[in-house]
Amino acid sequence: MRLRCASVGLAVSSLVALGCGSDNATGPAATLTLDATQAAAVMTKIIQISPLYTEIAWLADSANLVLKSGAEADLVPITTTTAAGPFYAVGLQRRVQISLNSFSTFDLIAFNDPSNPTDFIIIDGYNSGTGLPPTSTTGAFDGPVNGYLFHLDGSTVSAWRAAIGTGSLSGGAPGDACSGFQGNGGVTCAQASLTAAFSIGAAFQDAGPSSSTIAQATLGTTTVAGIVLNYNFP
Repeated sequence: MRLRCASVGLAVSSLVALGCGSDNATGPAATLTLDATQAAAVMTKIIQISPLYTEIAWLADSANLVLKSGAEADLVPITTTTAAGPFYAVGLQRRVQISLNSFSTFDLIAFNDPSNPTDFIIIDGYNSGTGLPPTSTTGAFDGPVNGYLFHLDGSTVSAWRAAIGTGSLSGGAPGDACSGFQGNGGVTCAQASLTAAFSIGAAFQDAGPSSSTIAQATLGTTTVAGIVLNYNFP
């Protein structure tokens, strides 16, 4: 049996997630269990890239709580013009209920070489409504969904923001409670998969050394492990 788990800390303004497990196959493993060195390498790079965009800036604050030794990421068949794979990914969700109003955010975080990640692709989505928080979002980039590609060369970060294309993000039903989670009143954490698909037809560079590269990336419908943080405020 495959085991997934999450280790999460929380302040309401600092949101986090992840799962862990094992799998094996010829070629790249279907799932990857990070050792302490790999976890530290991925966390360091997330801290480096996420402040570049306000929509994902919270990842910098919570990165040290997201990836730990033993955490699991899933192999995802991303193709992109900015980097060689394979890519691994995790899913993060927030579902917020405030009285009769609600909203949800969804994040797919994909990275290459876990021992020295040089490239990340982050797909970020938002949806709002009344009643229960939405469990999915879909649409064009620079709308309900945003896409970002990053390449790191030492301390230099090149970044592209998706301008043409679409993406979809859908959260699975909450499962077991997150191991080690300690939240406040009204906040719970559970394991939950995230299903994502996207097609970035054009992403334009807005950080790093000047380049004429117009980035592209695609991912067919793929499900990865992750967690969902639920907020329920009267």
